[in-house]
Amino acid sequence: MIENMRKYTGLMVVVFVLLAAGFLFTMNDIGTGSAGGSGPAVLVVHGKSLDHQAYERAGQRTLQLSSEVGLHNYINFLMAPDANQMQQALQLGRYGMNYYSMIQGNLTEQDMVRFVANRIILQHSITEMGLHASEDDISEAIKNLPAFSQNGKYNEPAYALYVEKRLGRLGMTEKHLRDITRENICLNRLVNIIGGGLTSTRSATQDQLEAQLQTVTLAKIALNRDDFVKKENPTEEEIKSHWEAHQDAYKTDEQRRISYYFLDLPEDPEEKTEPAKPDVTETADATETAKKAEAAKAAAAVVKQAKRTAAAKDLTRQIQKLYDGIIDSENNKLPLDFAAIVKTNGGTATASKLFTPSTLPKELTGLTLRGSSNRNRAVSDVIFSMQMSDKEYNLVSAPLPVGENGWLVFVLEEVITPKPLDYTAARNKTLANLISENATKNIQQAAEDARTAVLELMNGGKDFDTAAREKGFTPVQVGPFSNASTPPADEPSAQQLHSVASGLNAGEVSEVINESSRSLFIYVEKRELEDAEENKLRVDNAMQGSKIEFMVRTFLNWINHQYQKAEVQRPADKG
Repeated sequence: MIENMRKYTGLMVVVFVLLAAGFLFTMNDIGTGSAGGSGPAVLVVHGKSLDHQAYERAGQRTLQLSSEVGLHNYINFLMAPDANQMQQALQLGRYGMNYYSMIQGNLTEQDMVRFVANRIILQHSITEMGLHASEDDISEAIKNLPAFSQNGKYNEPAYALYVEKRLGRLGMTEKHLRDITRENICLNRLVNIIGGGLTSTRSATQDQLEAQLQTVTLAKIALNRDDFVKKENPTEEEIKSHWEAHQDAYKTDEQRRISYYFLDLPEDPEEKTEPAKPDVTETADATETAKKAEAAKAAAAVVKQAKRTAAAKDLTRQIQKLYDGIIDSENNKLPLDFAAIVKTNGGTATASKLFTPSTLPKELTGLTLRGSSNRNRAVSDVIFSMQMSDKEYNLVSAPLPVGENGWLVFVLEEVITPKPLDYTAARNKTLANLISENATKNIQQAAEDARTAVLELMNGGKDFDTAAREKGFTPVQVGPFSNASTPPADEPSAQQLHSVASGLNAGEVSEVINESSRSLFIYVEKRELEDAEENKLRVDNAMQGSKIEFMVRTFLNWINHQYQKAEVQRPADKG
């Protein structure tokens, strides 16, 4: 088992330390047992054919496994089509998400083909370049997967439970998991080999950093969007015409119905404290009494926390026993009777009514997941991301750790897809959207007109303040401020304005900046840069960040090029 294997050192440590600044590299498998088969080929890459069964294991099953155990950037690097979408996926990684979970509701066959083909390309490259990961390397990497570690410590029971209960349901084995992890480690090294030596020049990085660090003083002219909203009064004919042109946008909310079992510890009752009584004893005695009281209070708190920890562990045992019952029922090919299984384990299942993402059952409202891979993800996201299936056991969730100590298991019972609304039902929403669109268009045009008028007067020799006031505007000064300083309290977009100003010279006027609540343009009064000692360190850090960005982009360019060379074929398409 994993706990008996030695920790790895060497190159993997270097790679993981390097990449930790921006993201965590952990990965997945494709190869063993995923090619060949007796059925017709559905995908051919580098001459390697996959039948339907092998294609499903290499694609959908691997994606599900990788996502569950926390191999998020493995998915990202083999699935994200470009650097921009890769960046979005990396940013979502802090919430335990990846490119696959990000687009799951709109997953196309081309997305799946790209992932499977890139896995084969990766395996081909690993063989060509002689990359290798030892069994100890693999064991240590698995210990550090988010699904099997808690507070930085390996959770052997969680790993054993996953291997025993979950892998089989995915059509995978422990060997598949280890092969995927091996591939993950080699991918880390491959990324470092391909892009590790690239970075921007120090002078370019310093110029960019100085633009960010400079102190700027601005004057702004802002138009308030609410003023334009109030002026809107569309006719009934305009409202109906807008609805007719955008009927697909007006639908009912998706509704779902579930049965669920929720376990949690009761909230601690608030402790009532007695008001302090006048102290009539000697000072020394009073001090000693206070110390004893404080010590007793601390001891009581330790006992209380120990009891709560024991109770939390009991909840974990209960939910695991319940899930074992579900797995046993499936293995015995029995019809799913969730309520009966819960009752057998001493609980009572709750059957919900139909609800939308904003009207969850009261008991589940506001609940988020805990744990390193899905921390702070809303329970509603999990419920509404589950896909319907004709296999009833696929509609049972895994045990979800929620809140501080709670657990939730649910069964998806019914899905009501959104339906188009008729004009009467959609009128109020149509009216609101029409007003919003008109207000947005009008404020943006008004801001452009104001900027043009002010620039005309400035070109005639007038300063910005005089030109603005002649056109009926009162400029408001912002700053001086920098990105490193506390932003002005009355300017919510200070960082964006600083970014715009860094590309202008003193005395220049920006283009119109359109925001959700206003449209504005700025005049740069001053730009100054302090020569601070810490600037050198900031440049060094920026260089490191630049190196990682180059590494990511270079690898994506490389694997896209390899995709073109791999002669990816889909025989089914030819038919």
